[in-house]
Amino acid sequence: MNLIKALNIFFIILIISLLPFGFTSYTGNKIYYLIFSAISSYALLISFKKNSISFESFFSLLLWLGFWFKFTVQISFLNSLFPEGAGIFDYQPNSYDQVLIIASVSILAFLLARIFRLKFIFDYENLQTNKYNNDHYLNFYINYRKIIFLTYFFCIIFFATTNFIFVFFQKGMIPSTILPYGLNNFINWLLMFGLTTFSSLLIFFEFQFKKKNSNNLIKFSLFETFISSISVLSRAMIFNGTAIIYGFYRLVEIENIEIKKNTFIKYFLIIFILFMMSLLIVSKIRQSKDFPVGHQVHSYIPIVKTKSVDGISIEPSKIIKVTNDLTKEFNQILFLVAGRWVGIEGVMAVYANKNLNFNSFLISFNDEFDYSNSFYENTVKGSKHTYKKSPKIFTVYVPGIVAFLFYANSLIFLFFGIFLLCIFCSLLELFAYKASKGNIIFSYIIGNVLAYRLAHFGYLPQNSYKLILAICMNLLFMYLLFKVIRLFWNK
Repeated sequence: MNLIKALNIFFIILIISLLPFGFTSYTGNKIYYLIFSAISSYALLISFKKNSISFESFFSLLLWLGFWFKFTVQISFLNSLFPEGAGIFDYQPNSYDQVLIIASVSILAFLLARIFRLKFIFDYENLQTNKYNNDHYLNFYINYRKIIFLTYFFCIIFFATTNFIFVFFQKGMIPSTILPYGLNNFINWLLMFGLTTFSSLLIFFEFQFKKKNSNNLIKFSLFETFISSISVLSRAMIFNGTAIIYGFYRLVEIENIEIKKNTFIKYFLIIFILFMMSLLIVSKIRQSKDFPVGHQVHSYIPIVKTKSVDGISIEPSKIIKVTNDLTKEFNQILFLVAGRWVGIEGVMAVYANKNLNFNSFLISFNDEFDYSNSFYENTVKGSKHTYKKSPKIFTVYVPGIVAFLFYANSLIFLFFGIFLLCIFCSLLELFAYKASKGNIIFSYIIGNVLAYRLAHFGYLPQNSYKLILAICMNLLFMYLLFKVIRLFWNK
């Protein structure tokens, strides 16, 4: 059994385990819930087939987590206490039915886009991987291998450390240091996926050099995602890291080299451990910076209560303090796993607001940064909460691409919007593959970045051009790098 089949079996077991609880707890028409469950599960499982691409795999996973998984867990075990807030949603059975219809339509659009992509655009297995002659670049890599490693390692430490100290870019914070010529955006790009792009190049050429399952540079790249995520206070390092490992897995698979399961299991264990460490570290740093918490973290594991004598609380022992601190951290992690996925709450909030229309969709693009006045929070959800403007910290809530497109209050607009965006992202992934001369690891990173952005879409939507520019910068970097090597290195 290969690892992808094992992953699918894991998801199937998880779905079968949760489905009875969701079915029993759902207060609307249970037929809608079963249809929603079937469509969501099918989209997830089919997106890890050999003929899938990175964007589809990651986007289907984020859709499943943000819609079916989150919805089922919340209604089954947490009394429908959706932590991100559902605006003025009334939690009535018919309202739940309408929300599931909206979600199901968007997933059907995704599935149709997948069929269209397979028939008319591309499939990795049918691309001619041998048409790219990389011998020239591989020779350059082999001759300067050690220098490249040392330079890249220095860049990882340098940019991550300086950004952490001077705060050029950190999630949820206003930059403390503004660099000239827009260089803050350059630092942002480097730490979010620019350095990961360089990792994909090194891993690709190392594989071309040795043609093995084992590639020590993968561990090197996972370290980069770990330290970069801490530098920008991100809790999403697992996505870039997984894109690297999954892309490498597909590279080995396409090259018809026997896949050693233990090697890849080791890689996934490493990223899981680093991810858990990053969650704890970033959570501690955020607490130290007094990040606002606009939601209540569920107490999955109860803390040890302090005793009192004659109404006076007794100071808890050091062991109890440490235990309670660890319990709070684990509750935070469990909360992130169960409740922080974007999707269903955004649709609930948008559906509940009957004042939205296509004009609202257009107006949302005029949204500008403010600590408390995002279009989604104030206009859609009707939130009146005001965040402090000092220190320079803010909280961002996003509706996700499905809810954002439904601002127009049209299922037809939603369907074709999702369809066209999926086609666009598929084309960008194909361009990434060709620009990198068949480096599927790089194209998997780009696919992951696009999927993550769409799943978390809706905050300052007019700034989406920055992501497209960043991806274009990656493609331009690939082109110029190969051009420079061709011009100045002729061995």
